[in-house]
Amino acid sequence: MTKNRIFLFSALFLVYCAHPRMLQASVPQEGVSDTLVVNLEEVVVTAFNRPQSLLEVPGSVSSLGSLLLQRERPSFNLLPVLDHAPGVFAHNGATNTSRVTIRGIGARQPYATGKIRVYFHNIPLTNTSGVSFLEDIDPAIVENMEIIKGPATSVYGAGLGGTIKLNVRKPGVRATGFSNSMQAGSWGLFRNTALADFNNGQWAASIAYSHTQSQGYRQNNEYQRDAITTVSQYSVNEQTHLLGLISFSGLKSHIPSSIDSTTFVQNPQAAAANWLKTRGYEDALRLMAGLSATHVFSQQWEGDLALFSIWHDEKEMRPFDVFYEERFTLGVRTSIKRSQQMGMVQLDVLGGGEFFRENYSYSNFRNPGGEGVQGDQFSDNREEVAAANVFLQTDAVMRQWNFSAGLNVNFTQRDYQDLFHSGAEDRSGIYDYGLIVSPRVSMSHLFNNNQSLYMSFSHGFSPPSLAETLTPEGYVNPDIKPERSWNLEAGTRGKYLAGRLFFDVSLYRMWVQDLLVAERVGEDAWVGKNAGASLHQGLEAELHHVWWQNPAAGAWQLTELSVRSNYALNHFRFTDFIDRDNNFSGNTIPGVPQQVFFASLFAQSGAGLYGSATFRRVGRMQMNDANSRQTQPYSLSDLSLGYRNSFKTRWDLDLFLRLNNVFDKHYASMVLVNAPTFGSAAPRYYYPGLPRHFTAGLRVGIHSL
Repeated sequence: MTKNRIFLFSALFLVYCAHPRMLQASVPQEGVSDTLVVNLEEVVVTAFNRPQSLLEVPGSVSSLGSLLLQRERPSFNLLPVLDHAPGVFAHNGATNTSRVTIRGIGARQPYATGKIRVYFHNIPLTNTSGVSFLEDIDPAIVENMEIIKGPATSVYGAGLGGTIKLNVRKPGVRATGFSNSMQAGSWGLFRNTALADFNNGQWAASIAYSHTQSQGYRQNNEYQRDAITTVSQYSVNEQTHLLGLISFSGLKSHIPSSIDSTTFVQNPQAAAANWLKTRGYEDALRLMAGLSATHVFSQQWEGDLALFSIWHDEKEMRPFDVFYEERFTLGVRTSIKRSQQMGMVQLDVLGGGEFFRENYSYSNFRNPGGEGVQGDQFSDNREEVAAANVFLQTDAVMRQWNFSAGLNVNFTQRDYQDLFHSGAEDRSGIYDYGLIVSPRVSMSHLFNNNQSLYMSFSHGFSPPSLAETLTPEGYVNPDIKPERSWNLEAGTRGKYLAGRLFFDVSLYRMWVQDLLVAERVGEDAWVGKNAGASLHQGLEAELHHVWWQNPAAGAWQLTELSVRSNYALNHFRFTDFIDRDNNFSGNTIPGVPQQVFFASLFAQSGAGLYGSATFRRVGRMQMNDANSRQTQPYSLSDLSLGYRNSFKTRWDLDLFLRLNNVFDKHYASMVLVNAPTFGSAAPRYYYPGLPRHFTAGLRVGIHSL
């Protein structure tokens, strides 16, 4: 039996075990006490712009709660938490180089997360080129995460691959207090986070400051980041509530880049020779601010208004040039909802829009001989982009049925100005791809308040970046089209065993048209073209089970024993893909594992001791469109042990030690898809993963001041 069949059998067995008859047979028998067993927390999500139980959501959504973020304790960014969501795969090449994919979308993006929309409390972290900056957010200020897989929502821009919604930590539900968390680990890792909460009832605020630094596992891998974030809530009255958010960070991160296969095997700590020679780095300042207001007009009418602004100022020292860029985005997001009870039908109608303007300036200077010294300027460019998303969503709830329909209309116009050249060489131009209409219809049915079935059919898109719209001569190509997709999915989710078990299983099929191919014509130059279509289909399953939970247990008895696992089977193919003289039709899409399995076990005793173990199995991954190179499957295991307790109900203490990659596996944590080669140099496909390493941490907090 092949490994694919083994994994498929495991997934089908999971579905079989989640069948109501199997689960009902496991419910405690009459006379057996289960009063000490605490149910899994009821999960309420807002991913479709209306709070509802996860069981009732008519689409594929993974919820990663605050408790999970606390147990994961990410050191640099939120990427490790994404392992807990099936269908989501995060490449983590270096502290400032990553790529997140959802159902294979974004896998061929070179060095960033693309074609996936990301929001932080209604502030879009996705620029007008479709690139999202998930790493900008300090994990300390995130309450939870909701991941919408596929273009299943109309109210957040109908992203081609999906949407990641980061919900901000709200101080209004917390008592006044202060905490300090410190981490130290291998290769000079040090992170300190100070977090203060203030709450007087009408006004509440949280302030978080974090400092993170590391020498890095590889050469030219130093990292330092300082970030401060403030969140404020103010209740004007019972009908009107305000929330303000300001986040500022400064980053200096050196870049080791990818390496070839020989170096990957023999000396994975080495940086790419040209990046080491120039001491390549990224130096960035980033500011984000938002103010949102919610007002309840009556029992039937409610409105939201959010103003936001984002500023990025970055310099990147690269072997081939010195690159400067500055982005400034100013936008507004508004919506209004009407709720009405019509007999047995609860009807909600939501309409609104998102409008923003982005000014993007960037320039290049020579780096003579790759010595890391800035030379003469050779380009100066500016893009002024205006974008609008207008949406309408209707939800009808009738007894156990939930029907939802939505429509998103997008218009984006890009004004490109070549400020360095003039006359006949001026490459300025205005580009837009017209209105893009993305509909969605979905439904769910709830059985006995325990299990639901859901189906969804939706459309999504991803805009091309300016680099993808330029011809080899540097002029705007008006024939470039956005990538578009149609997504069909069906699934079931439920909770059984008195609420101690939750499962979610889904099947999907996504058709992507006008596939954008980025052809590399230089060391840092790409030319885009629409070259075909692809088919993404697969299975996703997740299971959460609290085997035992008894808060009143004795010191050396278990208060909790729980498991969380997920599995994704990916079958992604080019259906029509011809690039020059190469016909890749039928090939596997590179940059995505064929299957991924993840499981975590958590246990805690009454004395405050706790421990966890995680296991991750990543299948084979193609590295280029021709499918001539592939990675080997690998397995990773992590262990952690800690102690937490409260003293005099006001003081909290949490001490932990974590060992990652216990068995010291050699693997690639990220691959550069379609890595080019210049001259006699071997292609640099590999970003080596970290070998065995440790992290230790201490958190001390005081509350109810």
